[in-house]
Amino acid sequence: MSPFKAAAWLAALCLCLSLALPALGADSADLVQEADLLFAQRGDLAKANQAADLYEKALAADPKNEEAAWKAARVIYWIGRNTEGDEAKVLVFERGIADAQKAIAINPDSLGGHYWLGVSYGLYGSAKGVTKSLSLINPIKEEMAKVIAIDPKYDEGGPYRVLGRLYFKVPGIFGGSNSEAIKNLEQAIAYGPARWLNHLYLAEVYLDEGENDKAKELLQKIIQGPAPQGLEPDYAMWTAEAQELLKKLQ
Repeated sequence: MSPFKAAAWLAALCLCLSLALPALGADSADLVQEADLLFAQRGDLAKANQAADLYEKALAADPKNEEAAWKAARVIYWIGRNTEGDEAKVLVFERGIADAQKAIAINPDSLGGHYWLGVSYGLYGSAKGVTKSLSLINPIKEEMAKVIAIDPKYDEGGPYRVLGRLYFKVPGIFGGSNSEAIKNLEQAIAYGPARWLNHLYLAEVYLDEGENDKAKELLQKIIQGPAPQGLEPDYAMWTAEAQELLKKLQ
């Protein structure tokens, strides 16, 4: 091949590659939109799993798609919450951790990445057991601190909800504290008064403290609703848990 023909062939190849890149990104965006539609139907766990697969396919198509990465971690959280057995949950949350970490690798200030990484750490640790997950306490706090620094209202008080849950679940000898849990969950409610999970977690702390009247008031608020738009599957779970706790009080 002559030098001229070789140069022409190389130029044509570069042009083809440059034209392919935008299409690749567009395919990734389309996959995210398709996954979003499935995520909205996550009450059907099969569709939640399909959404997770599509988000990860979108990330494979465009490794710089931060949105696909953190949204994958978000839906995997839902899948994990609805998975039976600690061993199975560990595998699910390992996947969520990996996706959240990818979001942060793409963008070190990824709000969704830091938030869902902290959430995934917490549920992964819960599935592993407290004594096997003590090393995750500080990483969870660090992730929530990063979220608070960027947007303390994220996910309607999400970082404070995570911290409140952490302080409640961790034994006192390792830094757990019901008073710290209450403080953080009250802040979560201030930022997300209709995010009923904030109330549910606070009610559990009050029950542990023997403040049954306060717990009952919160649980009744949850059941009265209404369901936040877009969170209907979550609300069904929250109300079921609230009703179970109310039964224990009667």
